[in-house]
Amino acid sequence: MSTSQGTLAIHPLPGARFGAVISGLEPRAIGPEEKAAILEAYRARHGLICFAFDRLLERDELHALTAVFGENEYAPGRINGIGKLAAPGEEDLSIDDQVAALEAEGIDPFLSFIGNVDWRTGAVKPVDDKFFGEWEWHTDMSYIPVPPTFSLLHARQIPDDGGDTGFCSQVMAAEALPAHLRAAALRHQIKHDSTYGSSGILRPGMTPPASPVEALGQPHPILRRTAGGGEALYLGRRTNGYVVGLPLDESEALLDELWAHATRPEFQYRHNWRVGQVVAWDNRMMLHMRHPVDPSAARFMWRTQTKGEAVVAAQGGE
Repeated sequence: MSTSQGTLAIHPLPGARFGAVISGLEPRAIGPEEKAAILEAYRARHGLICFAFDRLLERDELHALTAVFGENEYAPGRINGIGKLAAPGEEDLSIDDQVAALEAEGIDPFLSFIGNVDWRTGAVKPVDDKFFGEWEWHTDMSYIPVPPTFSLLHARQIPDDGGDTGFCSQVMAAEALPAHLRAAALRHQIKHDSTYGSSGILRPGMTPPASPVEALGQPHPILRRTAGGGEALYLGRRTNGYVVGLPLDESEALLDELWAHATRPEFQYRHNWRVGQVVAWDNRMMLHMRHPVDPSAARFMWRTQTKGEAVVAAQGGE
């Protein structure tokens, strides 16, 4: 699939069985034709798009690009009650009051910053050592009842080596499910843990659970519907995952088998970042992870996401 639409050029991601690269887009001038071409590439290439830009985007440009995929959602970690809990002793404010307080500080409530760089100064800052390690395979914010549908990352500072992002098609994984795993996936739900982030850092306001059975989180179907009525595995994170209703040892065994299948090499793509790129993906169809970063290097991303939808089980599921 290599096409052109007006000024857009659309090509398959090199070395991947899914995903597309789109170049020639002007974020402030996305009309109906450009939007249709982007969404068609997304549908045809299993939910992963890399936008090639040779410059850093402004905030309004990233928000305009995000709007192609849906309505902007508040950034994770910004608003209490949406992906995080209030810290002990923190004032209990409404969402509107929290947004107003952030905006008064010059903080965009829809934009999050990922990295070891101060977003105001551009200087490297101290961060938890776990930031530099490997981040586990996961789906964004699957620990809430209505997870965001699309996530977008915009590369602002990239190390010379390391920090690649892995993507893994859960549509392909679902298509290749052995019969016994498909039967189990249709029969059960997984509780998606909210205690830890994908870096292994404890989330604000959380305490470690005694076991996955006691972990806070949201149950979701293991095999879910995607846009257009397809199917995808929906596993969340392996850490503290729990198959609802099973003894812990049986849950662990089933999860181990599901994860081993879901992350097979033939379903994966490893993205080597370039400054200016924006990668957008559908969390209903995709797992992602991050490879380790040199502790002496700077890595900094802007991130946005779109409002989601309730997770619907695949046909035959509960």
